[in-house]
Amino acid sequence: MKSLKEYWNAMFQRPELFPRYDLWLDKYAEQLAAGSGAIVDLGCGLGNNSVYLVEKGMQPLACDISEEALHRLKSVLPECVTYCFDMTKGLPFEDQSVKVLIADLSLHYFDAQTTIQVIQDIHRVLTESGLLLCRLNSIHEMGNVGEVKESTDSYLFENEGIFRRFFNRDEIQRFFTNEMWEFVHMEEYELDRYENKKVLWEIALRPKRASGI
Repeated sequence: MKSLKEYWNAMFQRPELFPRYDLWLDKYAEQLAAGSGAIVDLGCGLGNNSVYLVEKGMQPLACDISEEALHRLKSVLPECVTYCFDMTKGLPFEDQSVKVLIADLSLHYFDAQTTIQVIQDIHRVLTESGLLLCRLNSIHEMGNVGEVKESTDSYLFENEGIFRRFFNRDEIQRFFTNEMWEFVHMEEYELDRYENKKVLWEIALRPKRASGI
């Protein structure tokens, strides 16, 4: 197995890759512009969403485990603030300091316990009225990823030397529990940003703070 850092550092050396965004964030323009706190692009890669946000006059914090990705992003957006860290080791943000956290196809690489820990940490850093905007692999995407090896987790598969997790509605609700999250939006659709169509879930959630959570 490769580490995610090794995998993505190698992937982002490919010269044909460049930032290219779709307009999925348009529907959240009001939330992105309103209130105080940081906008975090978690697992930003080459900066698809960060480029969009900067073009809209915002100042995102672009975060990734890959130094190569952030180097490439800086070559396009030298003014963008970047942070290189492993989200599974904890998010380097204070409690309730982030108004919007974007996790676009970046939360589905971990075993179940690690996924839960990352989601709990996202909950911690979001403000009282904060918003998590997330896109996840759909189980209907599994036929598009080539050869995979099943793990002991029914929805976690080994592919290209790393793990990838796939979601249906029940799996989303398993990880984003009603005790901690209020669902604002949920839909499944095809994305045509890549060479092949990608099937994904888009969800928007607000943290619940009841009972001291």
